[in-house]
Amino acid sequence: MAVTASSPTGHLNVRSGPGFQYQVVSQIPANTPAQITGCVSDYSWCAVALPGGVTGWASAPYLVTSAAGTPKNLQVVGAQLGVPVVTPANTGASVVATPPVGAMVPVAPVGVVQPVAPPPTVLSYMMQQAIQPVLVNGEVMVGAMLPPAVPVYPIPQSPYVYSYVNGQRVLVEPSARQIVYVAR
Repeated sequence: MAVTASSPTGHLNVRSGPGFQYQVVSQIPANTPAQITGCVSDYSWCAVALPGGVTGWASAPYLVTSAAGTPKNLQVVGAQLGVPVVTPANTGASVVATPPVGAMVPVAPVGVVQPVAPPPTVLSYMMQQAIQPVLVNGEVMVGAMLPPAVPVYPIPQSPYVYSYVNGQRVLVEPSARQIVYVAR
């Protein structure tokens, strides 16, 4: 049985390997089905095939499938649906030795959070600064909340702060520490 899944909450990163340390190769737009071709043994990461021939890995806790009749998290029902266990091929990326500083608080599944459109001066500033990257457990997406241990940096003349998480620069609303924009 072919299984498809989607991300109900926003643009989910598709990575070159099964882990947050791997490079982002594409995104799954909100509520856009992706073909699931297999998952790692604990069903935490699944290999996906997108329209246009793009393939990669997506974090299963962020994927929902209706293959069992009602929407369910793919990590929970992957084995029951017969999604095959696959061993990742050599992805060419080295594993990051630094342990994660915390876990991202996922986006609430009630709806899609609309991203902020930052002015070019804010984007330019956050992209040009030399800051230390941080690795966290969880996917970087609009609406997710940064763990307290992730450092954030001020942006002159802006109500937002920014950070560099899992290889991506993000604009953050400081009081809730919620990601409002992901630089792609």
